Amino acid sequence: MAAGLGLLWPRAAGGSFLLLRHVAASPFQLRAASVLSRSRELPLGLGGPVSSWSLQQVRLKARGNEYQPNNRKRKRTHGWIKRISTPGGIEVILRRMLKGRKSLSH
Repeated sequence: MAAGLGLLWPRAAGGSFLLLRHVAASPFQLRAASVLSRSRELPLGLGGPVSSWSLQQVRLKARGNEYQPNNRKRKRTHGWIKRISTPGGIEVILRRMLKGRKSLSH
């Protein structure tokens, strides 16, 4: 493979693509190249122009869908029994009492 050409490698989970570039002598040793770099140099000082793929933004993970409501998980993580069972949780309950919260936990 030529020095300026990249290889698109599919990710297992998200279906996104990473740009990989041969930077070692063996074709089986791949290292991820910086795809947000604005420099015209190859990584690790190999010299030569960089393909236009290296200037493209690569999105690796979708954001904004972190909260997937589950009442059982919510109660087990933030519930009264969980709070009272640990010293740190008791401190949380006491702080909320002192502040005058109507709801102390789930």
